Amino acid sequence: MKLVEKYIFKQLFLNSFLILLLIISVFSLSKSVQLIELIINKGLPTIFFIKLIALSLPQIVPILFPIIICLSICFVFSRMQTDKELIVFQSSGLSSFDLIKPVIIYSLFLSSISVFFTISVAPKSNENFKILLYTIKNDYSSTLLQEGVFNTIGKDFTVFIKERNSKGELSNIFIHDSRELESPSTLIARKGRLINDTSSTKILLEDGSQQFQSKEKKLSVLYFDKYLLDINKNETFSFMDRWKSPSERTWYELHNPNYNSGDDLNNLQAFKAEATQRLALPLNIIGFSLVILSYMLSAKFYRTENYYHTVKIFVLIILLEILAITASNLSIKYSNMELVNFSPFFLSIILSIYFLRKQQKLNHG
Repeated sequence: MKLVEKYIFKQLFLNSFLILLLIISVFSLSKSVQLIELIINKGLPTIFFIKLIALSLPQIVPILFPIIICLSICFVFSRMQTDKELIVFQSSGLSSFDLIKPVIIYSLFLSSISVFFTISVAPKSNENFKILLYTIKNDYSSTLLQEGVFNTIGKDFTVFIKERNSKGELSNIFIHDSRELESPSTLIARKGRLINDTSSTKILLEDGSQQFQSKEKKLSVLYFDKYLLDINKNETFSFMDRWKSPSERTWYELHNPNYNSGDDLNNLQAFKAEATQRLALPLNIIGFSLVILSYMLSAKFYRTENYYHTVKIFVLIILLEILAITASNLSIKYSNMELVNFSPFFLSIILSIYFLRKQQKLNHG
């Protein structure tokens, strides 16, 4: 690799790293706003916040890479053009290919990382993310009980409490228990407290009543001084046995659905779309980078920074992303449309060739 190529590659890498770091920081900050109350006021362990952020990142990194490389190219080559570096390079005999070559190498580098994320890391992180959310919702559901609202715990309990304190003491409690579908019951208690152990979560209710319907559909009321209610999740249900969404599935699972499963049969197109999307995202890195660079090289030289030209580059980036999102949605919605995920890449190649030919005409003119 020539010295100039190494210089451009280094600039692209540094700018991409800074942009990625900035986006991840903003993303983490937005997530923290949602979770900070649960950590400070509700006692949710901080480790869950870190895990949620870490498991969310592999899902967005492949989506961010095409945007990041486009912005990096825009910043690097705009600065080089403003500082007259491009004129020096071209005057020294460097061709357009010599300037494009380090961008291609860098885009291939990012594409290889993106393939690793889309094929291996992201599906596993999506699955672990949902498992962690399920754990928080069920194993820590009593910790997350909020005052003055109806809290859903698992599939069977709806809990309303007027007040609670840091010691786990509750007042004015309403609980709807739907474990028995034919005869659900409602418990009302003046006070109570949470009891947590390693195996389950219980609520000790005091001075209350239980209302339920008998088999004869008659309303019965049972008064009690103390009542211990186990609100642990239903042990007969295993979250790991649930139906997995396309984004959670491995490459093998996407191409080998269970034809005995009705859910799998109803989502065959979604599986195809997900598989092609995992290949299209890395290709978009290459295509988008080429079209942005070729457009910048085909533009006329301006002695001062042309803000209108910069705006057009940003509009082009946005349009490419909109096209990629639209293609993804169409590939899921319509049968045998999964290959439309590759349309942004092929359109980018066509536009790149057009802009490069335009540049050649300008040079010969």
